[in-house]
Amino acid sequence: MIRLITLEIKRCRLTTYHRAASIGGITMLGFLYFMAAIPWIDPTDTDIELFASYDFLFNLEHLLSMAIFSIMGAVMGARFVVEEYAGERAVLLFSYPIRREMILGAKLCLVFFYTLFAMLVWSAATEIIFFVTESLFPIGSGTFSWERVLWIFLSLLCHSLIAGAVAIVSLWIGFLKKSVSATIVASVITATLLCQMLSAVFAFRQALFILSVVLAAAAIAAVKHLFYQIGKMEV
Repeated sequence: MIRLITLEIKRCRLTTYHRAASIGGITMLGFLYFMAAIPWIDPTDTDIELFASYDFLFNLEHLLSMAIFSIMGAVMGARFVVEEYAGERAVLLFSYPIRREMILGAKLCLVFFYTLFAMLVWSAATEIIFFVTESLFPIGSGTFSWERVLWIFLSLLCHSLIAGAVAIVSLWIGFLKKSVSATIVASVITATLLCQMLSAVFAFRQALFILSVVLAAAAIAAVKHLFYQIGKMEV
């Protein structure tokens, strides 16, 4: 499987996705500073304490990053799975002396883990830079205790997992519809709904863990159904 994933990475040009992830990370860093600076820009704002809170800032950053990277992952899935199995390349894929499920599994692993680690790496880099600058020139309110840092890391991990799961579920929908557009639209709608749900239960931290488990289960179910669909495909 690792060899197949490596071959997929060599065959697929990921430069575009590296650039997209870089732009997303840099954008979120600027967004963090902008949101933290709102109380300084407009001291009369009624929500000044909320915008200055580190918990609010990082939760908002995680939500937006999740939306960005889940959509990016869905675009990858649309290209690597939906396009290839819905087009003429399916004949070539089925001609390989390798089980169909192994080839599909390599593609799904690439989509899921690239999405997960891209968000982890760029969000972590963004937050570390923000931590360092806040320790020198603080513009937010509060302190970075070990408890808060641990929660920020767990929150980032859960949101990254959700982003990868949304990418898998979205490409599953696109595969069933045999449509790239359906894949992207599904990711946008799903990410939007999840952002709304998680922002509504911001204070109830357990909701994030519950939703992570639910999305992981949905992604596993989607993968199993994709394997089933690939197994019975005829070209």
